[in-house]
Amino acid sequence: MSEAADDRILPATVAGLLADCESAFAEAVANLCTGPAADHPLYALEGFRQAVRLANAGHLMHLEADPANPLLIKMQSLQRQMMSPSADAVYHQARLHGDYSYRLTGNRGSAHLFQIAVYRGSSAYYPDFEPACLRDNLEGESLAAGKDLELVFDASPRPELGDRWLPLPGGECELHVRQYYYDWRSEEPARLVLEREGGEHPPPPIGADAIAERVGHMNSWLRVQSAVGQRYVRSLLEADPEILKGIDIPGAFEGTCYINSHYRCAPEEAVIMEGEAPDAVYWAFQLSNLGWEGLDYYQRQTSLNGHQAVIDDDGRFRTVISHRDPGVANWLDAGGRELGIINGRAFRVAATPEFRLTTVPLERVLDHLPETTVRVSGVERARSLRERWASVHRRYCSDQ
Repeated sequence: MSEAADDRILPATVAGLLADCESAFAEAVANLCTGPAADHPLYALEGFRQAVRLANAGHLMHLEADPANPLLIKMQSLQRQMMSPSADAVYHQARLHGDYSYRLTGNRGSAHLFQIAVYRGSSAYYPDFEPACLRDNLEGESLAAGKDLELVFDASPRPELGDRWLPLPGGECELHVRQYYYDWRSEEPARLVLEREGGEHPPPPIGADAIAERVGHMNSWLRVQSAVGQRYVRSLLEADPEILKGIDIPGAFEGTCYINSHYRCAPEEAVIMEGEAPDAVYWAFQLSNLGWEGLDYYQRQTSLNGHQAVIDDDGRFRTVISHRDPGVANWLDAGGRELGIINGRAFRVAATPEFRLTTVPLERVLDHLPETTVRVSGVERARSLRERWASVHRRYCSDQ
């Protein structure tokens, strides 16, 4: 063996980590690219891309995460999605530990819904991951829109802080911050800083054991999240193809009813979704692919929330899913996916919503809608899509 070849022999510690990374990625690809996704080249390749994106998220959330020196990271982005993130929301996350205390400061911004939740355990080891405590802007002035905030997370009670103290569970835990925007034109993102109280500056150098442990967390995240997501997608594909009913998802955005199912829409068809507009603090619908990623909501109208939607005179919400613009305000762009997922959310809803799906020829879609259905021109649609892009860019690119 040549000297050059000897130089390319990996150290045993690295070789072991590499083997586990390869195994985890292969398992994620198998989860995401088989079953229904294998029936269409696009769906299978989107599944492969989702495996890469999950690995990217796991790198940020677990390999780079240090509970002793936490950094609030944006776990979802335009090109890094998992578990069908809401088109209205921006999600931040940090790994914490009950042995430390932390302080979150900054401006709250003006998102319609602002929620802080602490989860017991690690998202890399679901289902051993559950909500421990939460706070949202509907519960008091400490998280009111536009105000500066200062919150402390500590396993020990801090009575002097009043409602600015949030209890940490013992051991490993995670902080999740969610901002749900309703009026995309006016609501502004938060600007937040998370730091450990009494932390060292600079922190001690990272050790070899810590890197190996975090790689293990990242690989577990990749295996777990790809499997959980695909089990859920398959259950939605087995659901009633004509009715969307409210369901609960354990560990998800607490207080939210999820209204999920699937649609099938051929190129010259339209699927009309109809039901009573939810009586809720917040509600929205959006389309996702079989990798459980939201379709390109920053470039296409693939989502509508309760602020954006037009409600018909009879109090019902009707939207048209199709591949070509039907010229109605409430259009959801299928973007070439003839089979996809419908994701609905209703936060603090008065009654469990139910919606019906009806498939009609695209050229006859207006015959199945009220005469008063609000129409939009091509010029109006182009303008709204430009505004949509600008809003999403502002929310995702102007904070950390």
